[in-house]
Amino acid sequence: MMPSLTLMGTMAIYDSQADVTEQVPQQWRMFRLTHPALDSNTQFYGASPCTDDHKIHYLTGVAEVYAQSVMNGQRLNLEAGEYAVVLVDDPGLLRETWVWLLRSWLPSSGRREKHAPEFERFTSISEDGTPIGPVEIWIPLEPLTDP
Repeated sequence: MMPSLTLMGTMAIYDSQADVTEQVPQQWRMFRLTHPALDSNTQFYGASPCTDDHKIHYLTGVAEVYAQSVMNGQRLNLEAGEYAVVLVDDPGLLRETWVWLLRSWLPSSGRREKHAPEFERFTSISEDGTPIGPVEIWIPLEPLTDP
């Protein structure tokens, strides 16, 4: 169970998964350049809120408690609750792991994805916008049927 957490950062909206793959590293680069006080020891989050516009919204950010003194930005609340948490040792396998989780693991898990933001928690982000070290994928869960 995760307690609620508020992120602060910069939101971008993409039309397709191909756009996300191509442009998120640039989004992280810009985030790092505009917030130099956030050092490599800061825990970074990439989060996607639920929307109905058929686009992919992606927030590059940090927990609000760490951001208040060094930045302004958009806020995104991560709900308290149950999450599937998967550690991806090789950041190069991040996209492939997401696909496997959502297409294979989740349908056979006995749970469904809750209508809440899913997110990644990064060990660190390099100045060029690429993840450093292991990455955690967090998917909000709920029962298939309500009790």
